[in-house]
Amino acid sequence: MEDIENELKQEFDFLNNFQHISYKEKIVRAYDELTSTDPNKIMKRGREEWDNMLWGIYWGKIYVIWANTWVWKTTFVNQICNNVSNQWYRVAKYSLEDRIEDIWKEEIFYTVNRLMWKAGKKPIDWISFVNNTSFDEIKEYVYRACEMLIEKNNLVELDKKKNVNIDEMIRLMEEEIEKGTKLFAIDHLHYFDMPDSKERHDIQIQNVMHRINELARKNNIAVILVAHYRKWSNNDYPDYDEFKDGSAIKQVANIIIQITRDFDWDTSKFHITKIRWPIKPKVLETTFNLSTFEYGFKKSERQLKSDKVVV
Repeated sequence: MEDIENELKQEFDFLNNFQHISYKEKIVRAYDELTSTDPNKIMKRGREEWDNMLWGIYWGKIYVIWANTWVWKTTFVNQICNNVSNQWYRVAKYSLEDRIEDIWKEEIFYTVNRLMWKAGKKPIDWISFVNNTSFDEIKEYVYRACEMLIEKNNLVELDKKKNVNIDEMIRLMEEEIEKGTKLFAIDHLHYFDMPDSKERHDIQIQNVMHRINELARKNNIAVILVAHYRKWSNNDYPDYDEFKDGSAIKQVANIIIQITRDFDWDTSKFHITKIRWPIKPKVLETTFNLSTFEYGFKKSERQLKSDKVVV
C-alpha cells in the first residue's frame, strides 16, 4: 500500500511540476503578467541613477554583487535593503560573515555620522565610538540613530550560532516567504557551510546557486548575493576569471554588478557586466563619502516620498 501511495505522489508531483504548453499559451501568459503589472508596486533601489537604468528589482531574479574587500559592497547592499524596506516590503538580510552585534553597531555608527554631518558637526571616529569613550558627547545622535533604525520595521535579520548550509538556508528562506518576504540579501556566498569535502568547491557553489535560483523562480522573490574575488583586482574592467568560483556563479545570475574603486578611494565604479534583458551594459561612477559611509547616488523622488525620515 505504501509503495502505491509513493508512486501516486511521484506521479502527482511530476504532473504538477511539468507540462507541455503551446506557443499561444506562452504568449497569453506573458501578456497576462505584463498587463497585470502595477508599476507602483515594483521594488526600487531608491537611487535615481539605478532606478533610471535598471528600473526595478524584479521578482524571480538573482542579483550578484561582486567586489574586492574594502570596496563597501555590503554598504551598497544595506542601502538597497533599507530603501526597499522603507517602501513597506518585507526584507530579510542574512549576514553570514560577521557577528551580528558588530554589524548592528556599524549601522548605528554610520547613522550617527550621517546625522552629525547633516547638523554641521564633525563625524566621530570608529575607535572612539566602538570603545564607548565619547558617548556623552554624541548621545543625542545615538538615540536619534537608534530611533531611525528601529523604524525600519520591515527588515529582519538572521541570528545564528553556527555556519549555515544550503539546506538550512532554503528552510529559513521558505519560512520568511510564508511571512511575505519579497527581497532576500545574502552576504556573502562563500560563507555557506560546505560539508561535502569530497566534492569540488565550485560544484558545491553551483549547487547553492541553483537551489537559490529555483526558490526565487518558484516563489517569485528577488535575491541579492554578495560574492568575493579570489585575488585582488586592479582592472578597470574586471573579468569573471578573477572571481572565486566565477564560472559556477555567472551561469545562474540574472544580473551581475561588479564594484571597483580608484586608488584615491574617492571614486567607485559599478560595472553592470551581465543583464539577461535587452538593456545595454553600462558603468555607473560615483563618489564614496568616508565620513558618512554613503555612495553619492541621488535619492529618487519615489524614495523621498517613501522615507519616513530623510537623512
